[in-house]
Amino acid sequence: MNEETKDLPLVLIVDDDAMTRMLVVEALEPEGFRVEEAASGIEGIAAFQRRRPDAILLDVSMPGMDGFECCRRIRGLPDGERIPIVVLTGNDDDESITCAFEAGATDFVSKPMRWKLLGYRMRYLLRASTVLEDLARSKASLAFAQELAHVGSWEYRVGSTEGSWSPELFRILGLDPETDPSNFNCLIQRVPEEERPQLNHAFMNLHAAGLKFGLEHRIFRPDGSERFVLQRAEAFCEQDRTVVLRGTLQDITERKMHEAQIEYLANHDALTDLPNRNLLSDRIAQSIAQAHRAVQRLVVMLLDLDRFKFINDNFGHPVGDGLLQAVAARLKGAVREGDTLARLGGDEFVIVMPALTSTENVELAARKVLDVFSLPFVVEGHELHVTTSIGVSVYPEGGTRSEMLLKTADAALYSAKDSGRNCYQIYTCAMGVQVEEQAELINALHQAIVQHELELYYQPKVDLGSGRVSGLEALLRWRRPGIGLIPPDSFIPLAEETGLIIPIGEWVLRTACAQAKAWHDAGHPDLIMAVNVSARQFRQQNVPQLVLSALAESGLAARYLELELTESVLMRDRETAVKALRQLKEIGVVLALDDFGTGYSSLSYLKEFSFDVVKIDRSFICDVTTDDGASLARSIIAMAESLHMTTVAEGVETEGQLNFLNTNRCDTMQGYYFSRPLPANEMSALLGAGTRLPADSCRRAPMRHTLALAGNDEVKLLPETNT
Repeated sequence: MNEETKDLPLVLIVDDDAMTRMLVVEALEPEGFRVEEAASGIEGIAAFQRRRPDAILLDVSMPGMDGFECCRRIRGLPDGERIPIVVLTGNDDDESITCAFEAGATDFVSKPMRWKLLGYRMRYLLRASTVLEDLARSKASLAFAQELAHVGSWEYRVGSTEGSWSPELFRILGLDPETDPSNFNCLIQRVPEEERPQLNHAFMNLHAAGLKFGLEHRIFRPDGSERFVLQRAEAFCEQDRTVVLRGTLQDITERKMHEAQIEYLANHDALTDLPNRNLLSDRIAQSIAQAHRAVQRLVVMLLDLDRFKFINDNFGHPVGDGLLQAVAARLKGAVREGDTLARLGGDEFVIVMPALTSTENVELAARKVLDVFSLPFVVEGHELHVTTSIGVSVYPEGGTRSEMLLKTADAALYSAKDSGRNCYQIYTCAMGVQVEEQAELINALHQAIVQHELELYYQPKVDLGSGRVSGLEALLRWRRPGIGLIPPDSFIPLAEETGLIIPIGEWVLRTACAQAKAWHDAGHPDLIMAVNVSARQFRQQNVPQLVLSALAESGLAARYLELELTESVLMRDRETAVKALRQLKEIGVVLALDDFGTGYSSLSYLKEFSFDVVKIDRSFICDVTTDDGASLARSIIAMAESLHMTTVAEGVETEGQLNFLNTNRCDTMQGYYFSRPLPANEMSALLGAGTRLPADSCRRAPMRHTLALAGNDEVKLLPETNT
């Protein structure tokens, strides 16, 4: 024991269960207590005699000597009478409580314990114990001590109508010692009627059998205010055989307020102040019981905001949080008084609606919720048009337990998302199969990383001046055993959602760099390898450090690595994004802006973030044969040329598209017109054969830097080329 802890109160825990002892230590030591452990009643008595603790926590059910006998023996030891003993019991019935107090217990706590409140309870127990000791030592200091501890005392002689109250007891009860009587009836009248029978019963046992008690109850002051008190009482027999009842009344309102606050925080969402998952489960269980008794239907709606991730990524978490608060406020106005609105977490909300009598009423309620989102939300000056998808589960068809109703509502939500969003779906048995398939896919994706089932395919990018392959884009594929090759749009969204995109993205970067170096060594020294970096990977990983590691590991020169980023990567935290991109530029890699024109594209991005390549989305390439599409594509190419940037057109599939790109001085093309994405061995054969565009498909005029057009897969930076 060091000097800093020797003055802390010492609590002895006597329990044969090591886990309970450990939890007591973890609950009390951070609250400023020292804890001594004993695993049996015998060890507990020895520890008491050796250490003289300030309080004892004593389990009732132990092999050998039980807690009741241990308590009785400690009470018979020197200093054992004064020590506060709290009995731990799995039962809170009257018989167990009576046995505990008969054995000499000061108080009891029922298992399972609320560990967060144990420190408060022990602190109040020690405070009350100190007050009682002061009462025995010196009546002169009693009033002051009671005032400090918010403990009043009383004494009644059986047969007398009047008693003796301390000044603090009058204060707690809100009474005037000059005018108000100090009799038993006056005390009982301050107790709410519904709590009086229990208190009267305790006093009867105290008088008739000498059973001391400790009870928590409320009192009402004359001014109408409510206080919570802990009342303890004991009977004494004087030398003249007169029975005297003595007790204390401790104001525990502050403790109750702390308990209520902890209880509230444990059951409510901190952001929206709505019930959280914990309280929601209880509310659904209550509603199920009510629906069962009344033979009624119960509806559980699970709401998920559509594309909420886009709001967070592009406007930041403060705006996202503000939107969630605004949605919660608007939904409160759309539900009935008896309904429960809760936030499940993230952007998910749940509405529990009892007593909906028909399918028509269920659908009407769902449409009413959808209407909540018909008007935009204004958050921090941003006008946000947000929709929601709703999964509806109905009791008893969708389940008879709360967790099952939530699970089937989630299955219906998945179906609503799959149906195009901004709609609702009512659960059917077929939907459960879809949810199971998605869960299976997530598990399989975890295994795919470990079992090396992921592969990279490579799509060539062709210089339109020379017709030769100038670069490659690494594209992810999943070869699933027993199924075959799975396209990226079937699993990349799940990887993003689950966070698996982080390890997958790192593997892609390292593998692509190693393959690029292998092709350089095989006689293709000028190939540039393009790798996509996801928004989540850019935010959560130190991408510059990862790039340095991958380059060092592979031996690839930085100028032959191109990183493709979409605009959503840049909009969330511009300052951090600028810093990271500057670090990447210092490393020497090429930076490409992917899917240009599909989001919030602007010249400011191209200048501020120092991109080398601009990729125009494939939708623009598909439309170049129309007047409007051609005008847009020309504008992007011209803008890129004026900024001395390279243009890459993705998704080139026809000769007409290629001719347009040549005519309008696009630098590079990528697409099925030249080659589909190929595995590494087939790409090696294509490169080795010197495959290129026919000479009549190449541009003859000198090339200048222009914008990179994004097509099927992604945009790539290519060096300036002359014919």
